[in-house]
Amino acid sequence: MEPIQIDSIVESITFLKARGDGTYYSKSLTEAGPSKKQSKGLKPLERMIRKLVKSELAAANTYLERHERSNRRKSNGWLWDMGKNLKKAASTARKSAKRPKLTVVR
Repeated sequence: MEPIQIDSIVESITFLKARGDGTYYSKSLTEAGPSKKQSKGLKPLERMIRKLVKSELAAANTYLERHERSNRRKSNGWLWDMGKNLKKAASTARKSAKRPKLTVVR
């Protein structure tokens, strides 16, 4: 029997096999990847920090685009439009920073 070619989008394949006594057990065809080495208590904090960094990245990208556009439009445009550009970037950060779900792990 030839090995099965699995597309990269497939994460795992699990079969249910029957035992003689009528019960079932699971058999995994694919191997699980390495697990993250992180304590369960720090998982909510890590999730919150990651979302915060993503929102700040969105704000920085927005500011950079508007900064360059202001410079193309007029002489020293970045300086004249700095307040407006910073306000728009902060608005983008607020919109992209959804409230994280905080769960308590005991």
